[in-house]
Amino acid sequence: MFDFFWVPLFCFLATAFAVVLLRPLAIAGGLVDRPDARKRHQGEVPLVGGIALTIAIWAGSLIFMRSQGYYVALLAGLTLLAIVGIADDLRGVSPVAKLGAQFLAAMLMTSWGGIYLHSLGDLFARREILLANWGIPMTLFAAVAVTNAMNMSDGLDGLAGGLAAIIFSWFAYLAGEVENGAAQRICIIFTGAILGFLIFNIRNPLRGKHRVFLGDAGSLMLGFAIVWFSVLLSQVEYNAQKSVPPVVMLWVLGFVLIDLFSVVVRRVMKGKNPLSADRTHLHHVLLRLGLGPDAIVLVILVCNASLGLCGVLGWKAGLSEQTLFLLFLGLVVLHLLVMRSAWRIIRIGRRMISRVRARH
Repeated sequence: MFDFFWVPLFCFLATAFAVVLLRPLAIAGGLVDRPDARKRHQGEVPLVGGIALTIAIWAGSLIFMRSQGYYVALLAGLTLLAIVGIADDLRGVSPVAKLGAQFLAAMLMTSWGGIYLHSLGDLFARREILLANWGIPMTLFAAVAVTNAMNMSDGLDGLAGGLAAIIFSWFAYLAGEVENGAAQRICIIFTGAILGFLIFNIRNPLRGKHRVFLGDAGSLMLGFAIVWFSVLLSQVEYNAQKSVPPVVMLWVLGFVLIDLFSVVVRRVMKGKNPLSADRTHLHHVLLRLGLGPDAIVLVILVCNASLGLCGVLGWKAGLSEQTLFLLFLGLVVLHLLVMRSAWRIIRIGRRMISRVRARH
């Protein structure tokens, strides 16, 4: 009961308190997000969400974790990415330097923390896919990919933070299933801290004029932490009794991975840099369809929570890893086909919305 009430409550309040203290400092120091061609928000918004999260997670870990163990490497990686994110938000950091920092954080995870992929599970119903010497390179690639995916998803109020809160809630549940008490507690710490940020980010009566953004500091460190626990909980070496099949993590991350893959494929096919910024993500398409930002965020968050539920229920019901993998691939292909016809769907959708509005 202590873990599920007092720990998240403390981290919630710690993040909220840090945001309140940091907002005026950020405004005075120029750590704000200004509207431009890609950013349609109004006014300057302080970029302190990631800093507040880092402070709250450090505080929660030091107070509520009996021993940090290899989580020291996690906290070090979070701090590194938060610092790089702050520098990027303040003065801009070159893409190469930013990518280098992500690789360094991933190396802290694999080399210092000793957390890396050993197996991808039995995806093809033949035998378990053991990675051997490919484990660390695959982990480095996954860390950079998911870290950038979270950074790309930070486009609407509440989207990146809401996705992270849902994912860490699933991680906390799965950690309990594999009897990893330390992982469950720190995932609860993350969940409480993220909820403390969301009250200043997602539209709600309490936010008022105190709106803040995650900033690169927040999206980068959350992406890194998501990879950490995806690997930790899906590899039997790190858990007391058993591990979650790696394919279940595809479902838990859901929208983050599907949208990343879709955007990268489209950019590569057009000869663009896969890490370049544009407005081709699902939430951008839905905005052009005419849906409101709050409705888009709600739909995506509900869909992501539902995908996690499908993956977990499929695992608990005894579905094979191959079946879960093929079903997930089917969703990816369906998403690619829909996004390929995005402009046609937008035109049809706008007509339908206009007709509905005309009738009312």
